[in-house]
Amino acid sequence: MNIELVAMFIDYENIRQGLWRHFQKRVSADITISELLDAFKNIAEEIGSLYEAHVFGDWTIRAEDAREIERTPQFRAQLVLRSDSKKDRTDPTMNFAIDDFFREHTEVNNIIICAGDADYCEVMRRGHKIHKNIYVCSVSPQTAPELLSLAIAFYPIEQRLGSEHMDTNKLAEALARLEPSELSKWSPLIRQLDQAEQRLPEVVRSHFIKQYMAPGLGYGDTFEQRADTLDNAEKLGLIEYDRVPHPDDGRPVRSIRLNRNHDMVKAILAGTAR
Repeated sequence: MNIELVAMFIDYENIRQGLWRHFQKRVSADITISELLDAFKNIAEEIGSLYEAHVFGDWTIRAEDAREIERTPQFRAQLVLRSDSKKDRTDPTMNFAIDDFFREHTEVNNIIICAGDADYCEVMRRGHKIHKNIYVCSVSPQTAPELLSLAIAFYPIEQRLGSEHMDTNKLAEALARLEPSELSKWSPLIRQLDQAEQRLPEVVRSHFIKQYMAPGLGYGDTFEQRADTLDNAEKLGLIEYDRVPHPDDGRPVRSIRLNRNHDMVKAILAGTAR
């Protein structure tokens, strides 16, 4: 009996950010790299035998993640450098790689695209024309409907990792226990940081203060005053500090991220607080 071969193409940042934004699970703090890769491999083996899996990301930022991926049999970390403006370029790079794979590996008829962006629709259509079976595996709340309509089957990665979506009824109950003045004070900051986390692999504290905490929002006019506001948010548990390599020169810098387990953060991001 012939064994069906399966190839996977994984947009690492798309998956990583989706798990964090929608399920408050961090790779690799809450979900280890090994657990994530095992989940991908198990999905592939439901279809056939995993031939190879290509994981695309800017590994200059996440070097340790790349090393662990490279140590895992059948998985390869593919470097995609960000643009000079720090824009992620995974979508076009992965699209080209899938097209090349179609031509170079005619023996592999099953392709799993692990991303939720509609940018992959065209390569899926090209695959259908040459009789490839195209599947999608991604974080379900951020998966484009167009992808679902083109896929033979859809595999929500969060289900394989035991993650559950936030319950907005419970969040509303938690919200009722919060001070309205505190909600009004912190809502803009939380939403701004949420936007920054979606755009950037790591949010450097000084960059966030300069670029996102504009005068007039009530966080102070000077850099020092706005930095004090962030320190107060950290003391309240709304945000967390960490140390990461600077994306330009590698020197250690302080980064910030939302504490998405905090009731106020959950309520604001769920849209129950205005």
